[in-house]
Amino acid sequence: MLKLLMQYFHNLGSLFSHKKPSAILYLLLIGISAILPKPLQADEVSEYGLKALFLYNFAIFTSWPGSDIDKFNLCIYGDNPFGQDINFLMKSKKINERTIDIHRIDNVSQLDQCQLVFISRPMISNLTDVIATVKDNPVLTIADSPGACHQGVILNMNVNNEKVTFEANLMMAKKAGLNLSSQLLRLATEIYQ
Repeated sequence: MLKLLMQYFHNLGSLFSHKKPSAILYLLLIGISAILPKPLQADEVSEYGLKALFLYNFAIFTSWPGSDIDKFNLCIYGDNPFGQDINFLMKSKKINERTIDIHRIDNVSQLDQCQLVFISRPMISNLTDVIATVKDNPVLTIADSPGACHQGVILNMNVNNEKVTFEANLMMAKKAGLNLSSQLLRLATEIYQ
């Protein structure tokens, strides 16, 4: 069922690939969990399946400074909680006209090669090292651990009332040279300046 849902949103996103209406963003980010019937949410669409969709949309609604690289490196630091959902979702997708390469990374020194880093929960204890490694690079850091935005992560996902929500740290985004879309920020439950 998750594959069908992801394919539906892939096709929907293709229709609006040159437009970024906030209604479509709303459907893709928040509306997904709201439109699914409760039994389907609990039984067939995993939390990390939805969070994989969020990662993609976070990247779509973030602007990076100019770069000549032809690939978008999406890195998962530590264990991959997304399983195959993330590979299925990112297959044939592009971010800023770049193909997406997914890397699972265990060594913090490799993170400066990434455009987006998801910090898995078991690795959150290394957050100080992660932030220090990527601080001079345009890297979008994302986690799903309580308090991660206060510790320097740019976007942090939470689950509230069976819905995936997120908070944003604008100060860290600016330090990284990243611009988070106002459409994205309108959906954040908390914005730290």
